[in-house]
Amino acid sequence: MPYSGDFFKPETLVIRQQYDANASLSNMLTVKGTVIELVFTKPIFWILCSLHYMLWFLKEFHHCRENGVKVESTSTCTSAYKVFHDYPLRLGDIDMLSALVTFFVVFYNGSCFTKYNVMYNNVIAIQGKIHNVGLYLRAYYTKSSTRWNVIRYLLASHFLFYYSLRRRYKDWGSSQYSEDPGTEAEFCNSVLLKKGVLIQPEYDTLLRYKGSKHKLLYSWSVIAMKRIMQAAPPKGEKGNPMLNTEFEQTALMTNLKKEIIGMRQSIGTIDNSMLFPIPFQYYHIVNVTLVVFLHLLAYGFLFMADKLGSVFSLVAYPLVAFVLMGLLEVANAMSDPFGTDACDFNQEAITEGIYKECKSMCEQPPEPFLSQLGDPNFNPSRNADGTLTEGPQQGPPSGASMPEKEIMWSQADVQAVLDERDQLQKEFDALGIDALTSQIQALVTMQQSVCDRLQTLDNIPKELQAANYSAVERVGRLEALMSNQMSRLQGELRGDPYELRYTGQDDSPKGSSPMPQANRRRASLVPMSGDQPPLPYRRPSQENAGLMPK
Repeated sequence: MPYSGDFFKPETLVIRQQYDANASLSNMLTVKGTVIELVFTKPIFWILCSLHYMLWFLKEFHHCRENGVKVESTSTCTSAYKVFHDYPLRLGDIDMLSALVTFFVVFYNGSCFTKYNVMYNNVIAIQGKIHNVGLYLRAYYTKSSTRWNVIRYLLASHFLFYYSLRRRYKDWGSSQYSEDPGTEAEFCNSVLLKKGVLIQPEYDTLLRYKGSKHKLLYSWSVIAMKRIMQAAPPKGEKGNPMLNTEFEQTALMTNLKKEIIGMRQSIGTIDNSMLFPIPFQYYHIVNVTLVVFLHLLAYGFLFMADKLGSVFSLVAYPLVAFVLMGLLEVANAMSDPFGTDACDFNQEAITEGIYKECKSMCEQPPEPFLSQLGDPNFNPSRNADGTLTEGPQQGPPSGASMPEKEIMWSQADVQAVLDERDQLQKEFDALGIDALTSQIQALVTMQQSVCDRLQTLDNIPKELQAANYSAVERVGRLEALMSNQMSRLQGELRGDPYELRYTGQDDSPKGSSPMPQANRRRASLVPMSGDQPPLPYRRPSQENAGLMPK
């Protein structure tokens, strides 16, 4: 919506200056709100023009005289004409610089317009979100007080946002913010309290709050919505026929919260865009390059018409300087659309327009025919052929009840739909669509069965691998046991001491007799366990004495 409030008045428009693009002549003769105001108020423009005029007059009228005759130079004088023609600057010599300046200025102008467009879209989006909330509240809430208690916090945030922009850039010393917007307490007292969007306790809490005041106001609005739907009349809307089910209440809350979140996002986009200007390095090089180029042009225009110069340079040079500087000034104006330029947004119209519109939506009494909306009899009367009847249209009497059932289609319409359905079924049968569908379904089922079997086969190698690992471990344990037993038997046959066979060390004292062979044989058959001690020593028998190694 490109306007606020009464759109027949230009002062209520978001962008004040509106024009007719087809009125070319009157637009050309307009001065107010044009780039003329921006360029002609810049001292650099007049300095450049004065420089070109001074150089041109020196070139044309400064001559040396000898015996009353004009000459280019004498022993004591050199004319400006000769100096300039000894050091000419053709326009073709600065073609590269001219291309760079054109690119810089046009690109900078496009970047600023993109930012300007984003700002405008978000400004209008904020207005649209607040309008949507007011629309939902008027449609679902029956009392003006409950409507206003929800939307007034959003309006307070709207007022506060534009004030914070003006306050911030005034503190930063921006040239576009010459008027002091006052302190936050003065603004809240003169606007928020006076317009009834906040009351004194809320105002005091808002001033003490150290975080984002916009988010605090949004939270108050959501809390108010929830409590109003849960409270009984006259404080709330409990029992409202438009909100008699939990589904309707949830749907309304979801829609309203969505609009509030969208409003917060648009305000955040504007705020972040204002804090993210075109990089100063680029802005600086554009300005420096343009000024240097215009100084060179002031000298180069002296050599128009094949180095001879021309009086038309007195008109051509200011025009070129006006166009280039005008593009730059327009870009600068668009980079901050919340100032006082002609193309800037009308902040007062934005805030006041949405305030008045929402106040009207919330406080206007209900329409007398509101209970009849949706009644099929509450429609313009029509003739048998479907044309509107002549004369004033009358709705059903007030208080008339709606019919229990409404026949929306005639029998002929229903029969036409049934005939079309039968015709489509015949075409399906002729083309074999049903048979093809059955075959596709069978193939899908078969494919699923094959996939299940493949999955089963894929699990079999894992089971075999686990069994193989178990068998290998058992064989390893058996080999270790057999190796242990063989070692003990070999030690017994060699006649090794008991400690050497079972512990690997011979701890028997010197001069003691070795363990008898019979005891060694018995000990080799006893498993090594902490629960069973070794057998006691016994003397070897006569038949085993010859088996002892020598």
